[in-house]
Amino acid sequence: MSGLTRFAVALSLVLGGSLVLPQPTSAQAPPPPPPNPLVPLGPVPVPAGSPLTTDRVRLGQTLFWDEQVSLTGTVACGTCHAPRGGGSDPRDLAQTEAARNPGGDGVFGTNDDALGALGVPRHDADGLYDASTHFGLLPQPGGRQAPSMVNAGYFNLLFWDGRAASRFDNPDGGATLIASGGALENQAIGPIVNDVEMAHVGESLGGVMARLTTTAPLRLAEGIPADLSSWIAGRSYPELFTQAFGTPDITAARFAMALASYQRSLVADQTPLDNELRGTPSLTPQERAGRQVFTNSGCAGCHGGALLSDDNFHYIGVRPQNADAGRFGVTGANPDRGAMHTPSLRHVELSAPYMANGRFATLEEVVDFYDRGGDFTAPNLAPGIRPLNLTAQQKTDLVAFLKRPLTDPRLVSETGPFAHPSLFAESNRAPRSADVGVPDKSTGLTPELIALEPPLAGTSEYFTIGLQFARAGATVYLVVDLADPIGVSDPSADSLWDFPSLVTDAQGRASAHLLLPNVPELQDTPLFLRAFVEDEVPGVFAVSQRIEFSLLEVTARIFRGGFED
Repeated sequence: MSGLTRFAVALSLVLGGSLVLPQPTSAQAPPPPPPNPLVPLGPVPVPAGSPLTTDRVRLGQTLFWDEQVSLTGTVACGTCHAPRGGGSDPRDLAQTEAARNPGGDGVFGTNDDALGALGVPRHDADGLYDASTHFGLLPQPGGRQAPSMVNAGYFNLLFWDGRAASRFDNPDGGATLIASGGALENQAIGPIVNDVEMAHVGESLGGVMARLTTTAPLRLAEGIPADLSSWIAGRSYPELFTQAFGTPDITAARFAMALASYQRSLVADQTPLDNELRGTPSLTPQERAGRQVFTNSGCAGCHGGALLSDDNFHYIGVRPQNADAGRFGVTGANPDRGAMHTPSLRHVELSAPYMANGRFATLEEVVDFYDRGGDFTAPNLAPGIRPLNLTAQQKTDLVAFLKRPLTDPRLVSETGPFAHPSLFAESNRAPRSADVGVPDKSTGLTPELIALEPPLAGTSEYFTIGLQFARAGATVYLVVDLADPIGVSDPSADSLWDFPSLVTDAQGRASAHLLLPNVPELQDTPLFLRAFVEDEVPGVFAVSQRIEFSLLEVTARIFRGGFED
């Protein structure tokens, strides 16, 4: 023992403490977990308290793809959980900056940032926009990636932190409805009242259920699969709930069970790997070589079995341990700090970006991360996270195995159980932002007009807009016309329809509900909207970018106040 070490030991004994000596740099890391054998995916488990019926699956499919479940009419469950995205959000890579969340420290550009699924602008119970701290009046991204909904029925716990537990209690009364196996039911009711994902601030489950009673199922959607359209058959939600549950009552428990039933039908088990494991050779020589790398490198320790997941939680060093509490936020146990649920590697090639924070854009980046043994450490770092020292060829082979062999082709084509309606927000009927505006001469800022919602025509409907980056306390005129109104001489009068003027708040923001008249001859006619903000100089205006839209006429329209013929 060196003199310095003897001194440290003696000092520790004198102070009555314990001493942790530095470990030699040559110390071996704990061995990785033993590999779990790869086996085909079996039938999805169905809890006794939530029987899987065709009617409940159809009702769940309707609710899952109905953007009207969100108050803005812009976000459905399927928005963030699309088959073509492997059951995750396919938008994140295309909208990286819009999807960036600053994380717990509230500062962009630090190592707790994350790419999250885009939800709704922050808004109040009346649907008017209310600026959020970091995103203003724009849609808010969550703090984590959207986990895949494909094969989700096989997991015991859901969400990255596992807060959707196995026992499902009635949200309206507390009685246990599913003793075990109800994670999907618990998961279903979280996003619909979350004011980042789908709801207004302070929304309740009862409020969402009440709104559904006066909502025409899938009225904003197009391309509804024929079997689903035939099942809906023009009926209201109370009638569909009667079909599925026997009475028209729309409750949170029934909503959850219907959504869970649909998700249990989303089983992707027709991959080349499944075929190979069932005895039909389906992999290329390179893919088989990649499978061997996968097993020999310890990947199958956490990503083995039928699900290619151990359904457990691990901290793997993607970012500092305290950047996201992960499972610790649910259990309060120190070994769970920063630990996230092991996602299935099935259909992983479709679900970029990767990791809970969306840090990696490609599977090649993911393989490089594991090959170097992670980027951050902590006492609870998973034993399998260690340098792998793979060759370039082994990496290439491994990536090849992670792609085609693990992907059910029905996800790519969105067929079979993965067929679904087309969303309004992704259609050419959604309002589009175009061109640039004119900046305010005093502030130098160009007003930004936010128009995302369906431009529904009729005196009982409204088209909600927001405005930001305008001069504080300024009068705003909204001008809509058949041509770009950029050059109008009098914004207070030169509009196709008379909208009330607005006044911006102290932060230069405003929001309003615009009533769009039902003019049949203008259906499908392009319309153009801009906001004109009075400058400090009389007669001078800052102008927003252009919003292009067409009136949306919906047969058998149902609005927030009730039915309308």
